[in-house]
Amino acid sequence: MNVLKVEIKEGFIHYKNSQIEYREVGEGSKLMVIFHGFSDKASLFDVILPTIGEKYHAWAVSLPYHGKTKWHEGKFYKEDLYFLIDKIRQLSGKQRITLMGYSMGGKIVLNMLQKYASDVDEIILLAPDGIKTHKLYDIHGLPLVYIQFFKFLMKRPKLFFKTAKYFYKRNILTKFLYDFTKNHFSTPEQRQRFFMISDSIRAFKPNLLSVKQLLNKYNIPVYLFLGVRDEVILPESAEELSHELNDCKVIWLDKGHLLIDEDLKEPIKQVL
Repeated sequence: MNVLKVEIKEGFIHYKNSQIEYREVGEGSKLMVIFHGFSDKASLFDVILPTIGEKYHAWAVSLPYHGKTKWHEGKFYKEDLYFLIDKIRQLSGKQRITLMGYSMGGKIVLNMLQKYASDVDEIILLAPDGIKTHKLYDIHGLPLVYIQFFKFLMKRPKLFFKTAKYFYKRNILTKFLYDFTKNHFSTPEQRQRFFMISDSIRAFKPNLLSVKQLLNKYNIPVYLFLGVRDEVILPESAEELSHELNDCKVIWLDKGHLLIDEDLKEPIKQVL
């Protein structure tokens, strides 16, 4: 039996003064654009891209301040991502698209529907932010004074980590969130990335009512992957999104928030 080998190509899309990294795979008749989560990058999806590439022409991109993307435009906006999707459609020669998003990338996908719903074949959401997120992880839900206090601490790393440890020992922070702070806020570059991403992504809070109306109007199938042990995206997301949708399939995985690994290949293959 011959096994189809799918090569992953790397490159950059030039935009204003910036270069946006992408990973491209497959020559399928359908186009897919994939967005990652906070602190991740396009190569996160390498483990599933060969599977996707058997049917799709897929592009995974590194968002501003992530991966090898060199971003010099300050905050990023929906219009910047519109350009990116339009450029990928132009380069691929395809008009219709499938959108996939993991975590923060799921929130971006839901926002992209405002512009592209009439051209979307389906959307695939992997533990997506923007539906039902734990209040400790939801930038939109936190009062501005909390954000300002957090930024105050982030500019004083020793105090920040001392405070995080204090909260962790008193079970106010979960182990996941405590480990997250240690792994993603240790360097000045990481802290600067958080400031820029948090300021940018606040403008991406999706209007779920509008999202559902668009999904139903254009009969867009939705595949929602959730981890049964996810501490970030709450299980209520399944009902919150699927309620009143014409076509939404929920796939539960025996995982936490980190869904992108070898175990995802078979469920993705079954869906695609």
